[in-house]
Amino acid sequence: MKALSILLRALFGGVFIFSGFVKAVDPWGTAYKIEEYIAVFGMNWLTDAMSFLPITLSILLSSLEFMIGVLIFFGFFPKISKYSAAIIMAFFTVLTFIDALTNKVDDCGCFGDAIKLTNWETFWKNIVLDFLLVGIILIERKMVLGTSKINSKLITSIFGLFIIVFSIYSAVYEPVIDFRAWKVGNQMVPVGDDVTPPVSYAKYRNNETGAEKEFTMENLMEEYKVNPDFAKQWTFLDSRVENTNTVAADGFSLILLDMGEEDETIDILSDTTSDLYMITSYDVRKANEKGLNRVLNFATEMQKQNNRVLIVTATNSEGCSKFLENYPAANNFLIYSSDDKSIKTILRSNPGIIKISKGKVEAKWSWRNLPELESLAKE
Repeated sequence: MKALSILLRALFGGVFIFSGFVKAVDPWGTAYKIEEYIAVFGMNWLTDAMSFLPITLSILLSSLEFMIGVLIFFGFFPKISKYSAAIIMAFFTVLTFIDALTNKVDDCGCFGDAIKLTNWETFWKNIVLDFLLVGIILIERKMVLGTSKINSKLITSIFGLFIIVFSIYSAVYEPVIDFRAWKVGNQMVPVGDDVTPPVSYAKYRNNETGAEKEFTMENLMEEYKVNPDFAKQWTFLDSRVENTNTVAADGFSLILLDMGEEDETIDILSDTTSDLYMITSYDVRKANEKGLNRVLNFATEMQKQNNRVLIVTATNSEGCSKFLENYPAANNFLIYSSDDKSIKTILRSNPGIIKISKGKVEAKWSWRNLPELESLAKE
């Protein structure tokens, strides 16, 4: 029974440690998910009154989850750890069951961006954890746990200090470990020989059966060769062109502000004539003022070195107009619109800068850790 208890503790505690750690790696990702939940349950007044609430809850949640995992794993403070785990599991089991039924939030973010689970997968994962926890409680109900030779208070304090400091550091700067699509080193779009030509399609209706069929241009030419009466048997309906080159990040697009709806993402990211520096800010009205000045100064220097610079934001035209008035240096760069979730996925910092060279992510900076211009000038 003791061996089984150790096994269950290792499994349950290990999952909690991992889940808490990946949240601590990217606390802003969890904060955005908390904002989403608050909005779904119609409690936006909370974030309106306390803008710091989501990130505070995120750090507290990741730290609490991590520490419960540590206590369960090592068997420290058994009563407190098991009761705390039971409360946490009861809350999240109910919440994820509601998610699975309603699907109002498509991903609970229980493992951050490290592992994506559907709502039903998350719910059943919690059910398994519930059984593990019940097993631990029942097995240890009559067990006499020996006194640990390890200084539990010291170890707990060290782990607690580590996870809080680590989480705060990750919130102030960018995540130490990047699980997102825009990770440094990732190829975002094909370039050179990897670029595939667009594919043209034509849709026809069979005059006899009424069946509709779509042909590629190659298939259509072949049909005309083997069937001389094709034009009499089929009626042309419409055509389309499909660009087979895609961005390795779902939902990301670059549309010039107030200039139509043409998506220029592939053309911009695949440009090999110069390096690209994208200033990202999901909302320039909420961006750090000191950060904007630092980022714009940095971007201006990059532009002087013949690099391409643009601004990507989800801010509306009115907000961008005020932004340009308050920050004249921004008038030197084109502004592109994109989805706020996509921008938050690129960089958690508001604002920040990402460098892309030949379609590949070369570097990412929070405004707080931008390279000094003096060092760049020496290079």
